[in-house]
Amino acid sequence: MLIIIPLKTSKQYDIRAPLATWVDSSNPYITSEHVRDDLVRLSSLRNCLTAGSICTAYAHSAAIGARGMEYCMEYHACLLEAEKRGFPTVDDAMVGAKELKISWNCAFGEEEPIVRSNVRYERACVLFDVASLQSFMGATEDISTKEGRSKATKMFGMAATTFGHLRRELMDGECRGENPSADLSSPALRMCEHINLAQGQYCAYEAATNRPTQLHGLLGKIAAATADLYGSALEYSQDPILKARLPDTSKSYGAHLKTMSIYFRAKAEYHQSQVCKAGHSYAEEIARLRFVQSCCDDALKYQSETSVLASSTGAIRTTGQGVALARDIDHLRRVVSGRKDAVEKENREIYMEIIIDHKDLEEIVPANMMAEEKLPPLDERLDPHSLTRPIFNTIPRI
Repeated sequence: MLIIIPLKTSKQYDIRAPLATWVDSSNPYITSEHVRDDLVRLSSLRNCLTAGSICTAYAHSAAIGARGMEYCMEYHACLLEAEKRGFPTVDDAMVGAKELKISWNCAFGEEEPIVRSNVRYERACVLFDVASLQSFMGATEDISTKEGRSKATKMFGMAATTFGHLRRELMDGECRGENPSADLSSPALRMCEHINLAQGQYCAYEAATNRPTQLHGLLGKIAAATADLYGSALEYSQDPILKARLPDTSKSYGAHLKTMSIYFRAKAEYHQSQVCKAGHSYAEEIARLRFVQSCCDDALKYQSETSVLASSTGAIRTTGQGVALARDIDHLRRVVSGRKDAVEKENREIYMEIIIDHKDLEEIVPANMMAEEKLPPLDERLDPHSLTRPIFNTIPRI
């Protein structure tokens, strides 16, 4: 039910030699011998990731077990310090490292790798993997427990923060190059960001449903916000860039995100119908229950489409099984259908209230528990100040 965002992967590559050449040619006072140990450290960190921790798009468990998250963060901090010391951040033959040929596979696997010659592109790829690992840690928590839900919500929030930072600070400016890989394009990063926001909100909904008392008004608002966030992720998944360059991803993710958005819209309306029931507003209750039933029918259709696309293209992986989601949707449909039939009969025989169209009802005001001001900050281990052993201190900062 929760999406696992794939990792970017790269082949083992010795970045030490081309960066040493760049140092020798670009700085009249510093030679590569002055930073030899730092360049070896940088190259070692890269190879720990590409040749060991992160070897396939779905090697999340192995990566975390092999300290892949720690290596990613340390490597990112070292690369950021390298940028501050003047290492090339754009592919420019006049000032760049011409011999440096950095290549990372698209996380979604639908296009050939793009070669770059600057450390900022390397940093962007590493940061993508940090966010992917954070998201995976959230998706694999046991959200049936209070502690698991709390940890999952935090990790999804951190992943959303990281994807947002990657998009705003690294890929929305000139450093992105003329044609970034599709997974680093703005719509792809926005999609990933909103998937994590939606999945964090999903955990918040699960937490609210596990309270001793069911507060249907609050549950409806949280569910409505969950539907909106899944809807935003869906919108980004259907961006023309993704539909053209990542067609399988766009279709598969789109079908799943649409399923989840509709399902949580149904949940929101169901909880609001319970508020109507308690307030004896039977006409409104009937209108909302009818809408819930229609939403469930649509959600089951798109869930079936997701299952077909997942098995035929392999473009999407989620925790749990699609059959479990279909079962949950069908269960809600049956509960709603039973209550709707009963209250419609009562209304015909007793209340005789006029049923208004659902579009004329007051909208449910969403309660977004994953708003920007509520998200955790960027992990401080990504910053050079977190390094226990500084790097490139012999080169002055620019």
